[in-house]
Formats: sequence, C-alpha cells, structure tokens
Amino acid sequence: MNLKIQAITVVSFIFLLSCNNKQETNSSKPQLNRTATTQNDSVQTDELPRKESINLFTVTYRDSTDVAFVSLSDIYPLNDTASDTLALPNIEKMGKKAAKYFTLEKKYRNHFLSKTNISENDSLFVYDYAKNKLASFAIKNLKAAAWLNGYSSEEDWPYPKYYYMIGFEISKQSLKGFSDYYSDVIVYAGKENPFANEPLKPIVWKKIPGKDYPSKPMKKEDRALLKSTVAGNTYLYNTATYQYFLQDYLDSDKIIYARRLLVTNSKTKEIIIEKLYSQSEGTSPAPLNGENGDHSFDQYTGKLFKDKPPVVFGFQYESFGCPAISLIDKSNEDIYIQCDNRH
Repeated sequence: MNLKIQAITVVSFIFLLSCNNKQETNSSKPQLNRTATTQNDSVQTDELPRKESINLFTVTYRDSTDVAFVSLSDIYPLNDTASDTLALPNIEKMGKKAAKYFTLEKKYRNHFLSKTNISENDSLFVYDYAKNKLASFAIKNLKAAAWLNGYSSEEDWPYPKYYYMIGFEISKQSLKGFSDYYSDVIVYAGKENPFANEPLKPIVWKKIPGKDYPSKPMKKEDRALLKSTVAGNTYLYNTATYQYFLQDYLDSDKIIYARRLLVTNSKTKEIIIEKLYSQSEGTSPAPLNGENGDHSFDQYTGKLFKDKPPVVFGFQYESFGCPAISLIDKSNEDIYIQCDNRH
C-alpha cells in the first residue's frame, strides 16, 4: 500500500481527482494491483463483486468537512434498474446540490446493511498498519451516506445511481494520529477485530550479487513478458522466518520494467511464494523503501491478521485498480482491497 496505493490512496494511494471543476475529491496515494473499471459508465455492470476471503476497505479523506468516508460500493454495486428502488431515494427530487452527498434514511440504510451482510450490532475496525493504531466504531452509531464520486459533475444531472459511493461516515477527530490522508489505513466491518495488532515491518532492502538470487524456473507467461528485458539490481531482506529476494528487470532504456519477488523459508530455503510486478498501461513498479526519502515506505511485511499467515505487499502502483495483500504461504492468495477506485 503504502497502499500507494493512493490515499491509501490510495491510502493511497490519490484516489479520486476532480476534473473540470468537478466536486471535491478523494485524496490518496497511487495504488497497487487488481484491474477495475476505468470509466464512470463502465461501473454499471451485472458482474458479481469479486469474492475475497476477507473484505477490506479504505478510508477516503474528504476536504472541507469534519468527516472521512469508507466506501463499500465494491460489494454494494448499484444500477439504475426499476427493481433497485430501495438502494437510493429519488435523486431528481433532491436537486443537484443536495444530491451530491446525503445520509441514508432508515429504509435505504437497512437495504444497504442487508445487501452487504452487515448488522447494526457489528463494528467498523479501522487499522493503521504503519502506526499499529486501531480504532473501532459501532455500526449502529455511524451514519450511512451516499457520495457522488469525484469524476462526476452537475453536467451529469440527473446523477445515475451507479455514480454514487455508498458507505459510512467517520469523524476525522476519531482518527486523529492516523496516517496523513489515511494512506496506510485499512478497514473491516464485522463482529470481531481481524487484525493482529502487531507492528508490520517496513522492508529494508540490501543489494546482493545477482548469483545469490534463488534458482527457480520462471513461469512461461512471465518469461514471455520479460523477453526484451535484462536483469538489473538484486535485493535481499532477512527476518528470522523468511528471506525476501527481489530482482529488477530493465527495459531497453534501462528503466525498471518489472520486479520478481521470491520469499523463501529462512531455514529450509524452500520457495514459498513467487510474484511478478510489471509495467503496463495502468501499473508501474513502486519505488523501493527509502528511494523517495528515509521515511517513505511502500513495502511492508509481518503478521497483519490474527487468523491468516504473514503478509507482504507494496510492490506495484496501479492507476485503475486496487491494492493487493499477498499471504506468505502455499495458497498463493492475494487479498484485494475493496478501494472503489473509479476513473
């Protein structure tokens, strides 16, 4: 992330930017992995939300207001069909200004909670993994709201339902001391806190000779992607449990095109996970920790969740998608953040 992921970002991972004097924006850092929709009109879809083993969300900073916003629209997609009358009230009756941001009345709130499988007795757990700081809020005490996304304007009136982000308000005062623009913050809604509350470690890379990179045949599709590149710098990070090896691949202009990550068991040297992060129209490799200043961190590792293996993340920025958190085990699972990133 830094979920630079833009805030994030997000986070950061800046999430929503306003164009042509379009309404207030979400601030966040550049984002990590997962392809998503790229235009407002593409958000209207009949596809089911992606299923994750745990649904994680981000906090969006709202300018000129005392509340932040947690969008759940990635698991609560809206459309403009006649059967969706309980999703939002009649927008046209509200007027252009009032319809930009409003809290949900009881019947719309109940519909929202029902469709997202969230109970009034649940809580919203807000965790800053960079500062190991947790805040929790009872759902019954939070306002549910609809916020017109930052790529919309009054020219889009009447606003289609799928232009809205639906989620919860949180008082900024309650998040005092969290990362700027909430760029290192993730959110979970449920009955119990899933976070381990153990500080994650920013990875400190050390250059090593290329010959020390583990010998492992590359996947066929990865070989094809890297066929016009040459190997660049090689890096290592050690913990008591794992060794993290990172290999740069350079294009014809000697610019980093991709990075390949191998995480091995420190004792047995067995390779546990393999990841490739590459340049594309919407993605780019994230700077390594320290490259943009001593306190600029993207790559983190450690025990993020109580009931899951350790994680590693922060290797790629993505313009059109959302961050991914990789579990360090043979499942090779990536947990994608539900960041509601729209363009």
